[in-house]
Amino acid sequence: MKNEETWDTEDWLRSAKQILEWISAVNPDQPLMFLVRHSHRDTLQNHDEMVSGGLTELGKRMSFELGKRIARKGKMHIFTSFVPRCFETAEGIAEGFTQQGGEVIDIDPLPALVGPQIIEREVWTNLHPDGRNVTDFVNRWVDDSFGDRMEPFHQYRDRLMADTVDRILKEKEAITHVHVTHDLAMMCTKRILLNRPLVEDDREPFLGGLALTFSDSGALIFVKGEKKPYYLNNR
Repeated sequence: MKNEETWDTEDWLRSAKQILEWISAVNPDQPLMFLVRHSHRDTLQNHDEMVSGGLTELGKRMSFELGKRIARKGKMHIFTSFVPRCFETAEGIAEGFTQQGGEVIDIDPLPALVGPQIIEREVWTNLHPDGRNVTDFVNRWVDDSFGDRMEPFHQYRDRLMADTVDRILKEKEAITHVHVTHDLAMMCTKRILLNRPLVEDDREPFLGGLALTFSDSGALIFVKGEKKPYYLNNR
């Protein structure tokens, strides 16, 4: 099956398609930030695979399709978690975006996209290897259930915001920042940006995520098919 046909038929791509549709309507003269979960992978069986698992061949092909379908010209800067499936997704997006005429400045690793630091390995036993309870795990972390065994919420929040939202706010040109991450960091970021406890529906499928754009009239966030104002003083 050709990439185009697969893109049209895979149900898990619905969130990616919604975001791409919204991005296509954003003023091309505005800087834009796109936070995306990595592409298709196999089910993770244990916690070691959480940091070592890569993409399936399907995942690599759909990463390329995503990059090819980002309807913005000009420059893109990609930031990624070091986890293999995230870096492979970043490579596919870069290849697709370049093929459709865009320019990728660089692909840079970004520690904040790995997620909050786990001080004691035992904390991982509270998170299912495949992330099935990730929303509950993040809510418990925010409520300080893990104490000093995990990086405090406010500390990670400040670190993440400095490297993502604050960075795009400083841009003077219409650049696109793409941040590639995985389930845990995606949910931590949503907890920060949405400024509320997470629910199960907040979890994103592969290549799902959120986007933000900024203009003189304010900031907008697009998530789960909805566009809403984003207030920079949320944190």
